[in-house]
Amino acid sequence: MKHIICVLFCLTLNCVFAQSQPEHRWNATLMVVDEIGTPVAGAKIKISYDMSTNLIVGLTDTNGMFTASCHGDSVDLAFLVDKPGYYHSRINYHLGFDYDPAIWNPAKTIVLKQIGQPIPMYAKKINAQPPDNGKPIGYDLIVGDWVAPYGKGINPDILFIREYNRKSLQDYDYKLTVSFPKAGDGIQEFQVPYKNMEGSALRLPHEAPADGYQPQIVRLNISHTGQKLIFDYDENRNYFLRVRAVLDENGNVKSALYGKIYGDFMQFAYYLNSTPNSRNVEFDPKRNLMKNLKPQEGVEAP
Repeated sequence: MKHIICVLFCLTLNCVFAQSQPEHRWNATLMVVDEIGTPVAGAKIKISYDMSTNLIVGLTDTNGMFTASCHGDSVDLAFLVDKPGYYHSRINYHLGFDYDPAIWNPAKTIVLKQIGQPIPMYAKKINAQPPDNGKPIGYDLIVGDWVAPYGKGINPDILFIREYNRKSLQDYDYKLTVSFPKAGDGIQEFQVPYKNMEGSALRLPHEAPADGYQPQIVRLNISHTGQKLIFDYDENRNYFLRVRAVLDENGNVKSALYGKIYGDFMQFAYYLNSTPNSRNVEFDPKRNLMKNLKPQEGVEAP
């Protein structure tokens, strides 16, 4: 295994031994594999430490292994991995303030997803509530706007109903219903840890599932004095979509558009494949079919 020991100096920046440094060091062992568990040799590793001001850099060996060790007063580490032909991946690791050998000797496996066939898609970030309260309002995923009279959208691919009753900042009821009015359309949840951009840049699988879509989900946020707070928002939630379905005489889906959502409602980015029956949801950020987006609406993640 390639082993980098930072005692007198680090491979990169400012890890210099001094009397004032703590007597303990962290020791990290990383294994990099692809999606089927095969070791990835020659992957570039960056370990960020000391409030991200210092880096240790190196390559995995033929067994996909990389180790590093360093003195320092780090509280957190960040392991960043990339290699040509793969999506970059990241893992964050908390050492804590007090030395604990069980924690200060992390052994982590990091998965690199291969770049397959990135495609143009309609992709846009949304950070806005439905424009009216208590009414079903459609959103057109291709136009990228609410349907008339609230916007320029034509096809209500998704219906949103916001029911919000607020008495004060701490006393309110909020219910969001996300539904799909067309038979065969729907949504399904896919949990992926993503705190502080952790994990692969390609957050979901390369393809959307063929089935398993539900016509509706409901989210509640409720706060009343003396009652337990309900806050149904999860940054680890992601979704697959199926819209504009065409059914055969037996009610089976014979044509549809597939897509995905990164994030939870109503702060999310959506992606829609415009080719009927193609379940590829691997987005090429350089070929967004959605034009004239505002800076805050742009999408960079694949």
